[in-house]
Amino acid sequence: MARLLRITMVVCLLVTLGIAGSAMAQSQPLPDQVRGLTHHADEGIAAAQANQPELMRAEYEEIHAIWATFEDQVRAQAPQGYLGIEQALDQIQAAVSAPTPDRTAVQAAYAHLKDQASAVADQLGAAPVDQPATLSAQVRDLARQAGEGAAATRPEQMRAEYTEIHTSWAAFEDQVRARDPQGYLDIELALDQVAAAVEAQPIDPAGVQAAFDHLNTEAGELADRLAAAPAPGSAVAVNVTPADLLARLTSVEQALERGDSADARAQFDGFIRAWPAVEDQVATRSDADYKAIETGMGHAAAALRAAPADLGAATAALAGIRGALAPYATANTYSAFDAALIILREGLEALLVVVALLAFLHKSGNSDKRGWIWVGGAAGILASIVTAFILRAVFNQVSAGRSRELIEGITGLVAAGLLFYVSYWLHSKASLHAWQSYIAQQTTRALARGSMLGLALLAFLAVFREGAETVVFYLGMAPAIGMRDLLLGMGAGAAILVVLAVLMLVVGVRLPLRPFFRIAGLLVYYLGFKFVGTGIHALQVAGTVPTSPIGRLPSSGVLEFFGIFLTWQTLLPQLVLLAAAVAVLFYLRAQDRRAANLGTPAAA
Repeated sequence: MARLLRITMVVCLLVTLGIAGSAMAQSQPLPDQVRGLTHHADEGIAAAQANQPELMRAEYEEIHAIWATFEDQVRAQAPQGYLGIEQALDQIQAAVSAPTPDRTAVQAAYAHLKDQASAVADQLGAAPVDQPATLSAQVRDLARQAGEGAAATRPEQMRAEYTEIHTSWAAFEDQVRARDPQGYLDIELALDQVAAAVEAQPIDPAGVQAAFDHLNTEAGELADRLAAAPAPGSAVAVNVTPADLLARLTSVEQALERGDSADARAQFDGFIRAWPAVEDQVATRSDADYKAIETGMGHAAAALRAAPADLGAATAALAGIRGALAPYATANTYSAFDAALIILREGLEALLVVVALLAFLHKSGNSDKRGWIWVGGAAGILASIVTAFILRAVFNQVSAGRSRELIEGITGLVAAGLLFYVSYWLHSKASLHAWQSYIAQQTTRALARGSMLGLALLAFLAVFREGAETVVFYLGMAPAIGMRDLLLGMGAGAAILVVLAVLMLVVGVRLPLRPFFRIAGLLVYYLGFKFVGTGIHALQVAGTVPTSPIGRLPSSGVLEFFGIFLTWQTLLPQLVLLAAAVAVLFYLRAQDRRAANLGTPAAA
């Protein structure tokens, strides 16, 4: 019975360690799920009309919980629509959070969400309009509208024409971007010029006419190119990462430094063709960075096409693009090795504590009380599961945009702090005497109180501490590791842990404590060092911490392995930690020598 309970506990521990990354698949079609938000928005509108604040808030909480179950799918398939729904939800939250909600504002916010959700559902459910002839006709109609704008004579008419053109363009701009990225940028830049002209105070009719004429010309040329029906997908690069785009930018900048505008233009055309393959990675995490890159691309393209090319303006635009894109260059900074290390180290430490407690009870003649150890361990597992669910629910509430990056950064730094503490604790218990003294002290104290609940509590705290730490570590790691690497690492670590558990609990094999604690301490320090870099990097993406690049150095697998980002804000704290680690190492060695001179083991 005891052996069965031990095996069950190990299996439950493995399930606990993997539960934070689990997700349920949605069987309902995505457009229908999004359209379902409109029905809940109607209920929110009704609550506002009835002036029932609690119901207004309850409807928001329900909508937010439902949205969290499929928002990642929307973000992948319709990034702009995703941002629209997120902004609508933020408006509702602000409206219903007031001590006395303004029912008119709440009703308007829910109505806005309904419109956004309906539009996104239509977009997701519609067949893509990307046939060259159809797309060419749509762009040509855009040119016609621009001609009408150029002929407008009254300011309000000019603004109305711009609004109509902008709305029409939004319906098919994604298809244009996929087929002709350069043409897409040309239209975007022309639209920006029209917007600036019609919003000027006082308005300059000649400037507005020139801007509309320019848009008319760009749209006409684009329509002609689309009518030639290029091979589907030929314009878009695949398997491109933000790091690849930064490398392309470096090539453009090097050409500009040589004064070779033709080569710079050719290199930048490659950047433009590759951008659509990674833009969603930026758009779904920072709307400001996405807009900065899009605007910078338009300015750089215009500067490089000028006669003669404006090298200074192009260089400035490229610098802006690089600054906005740099934080996204290393998306997956953790490997399967890192994922395996966490589950193996945390699980093994919990296992060591349980085995040591059982051994001490056996030696002290209290073998009949070992069941309390297993009860406490099982309770620790259950508490870890609850913790995983709670923390995951918290993450789901902030699982998008800047808030997500902010929470990821904070979690990573908290995890780093825990890891450095664990690393120090492991080094302090590296001698057999220190470890045995630690276990004996804790167990004797529980037995002296005569309460078996004390033994159970001791085992509970040992297991729960490791389980809770594991959950925090994986939550901090999850945003910066691929799902395949995460599952592979967890699976490999769990398999090794099962083998060690069988050897220790069934066969009775003892681990060499000093080498184990020393090696485990170093590995844990490595993870903490990496968590500091990735945590600060996430805060840079969120815009909370500034980014000061350290030159234009090539990416390196070694740098990525250690979580080193080439910015001063991430590197300086890591250098401080490195110096602190050396100081602690010398301190512990001095303690060992002092204890050896006294003829007693070092204090824990």
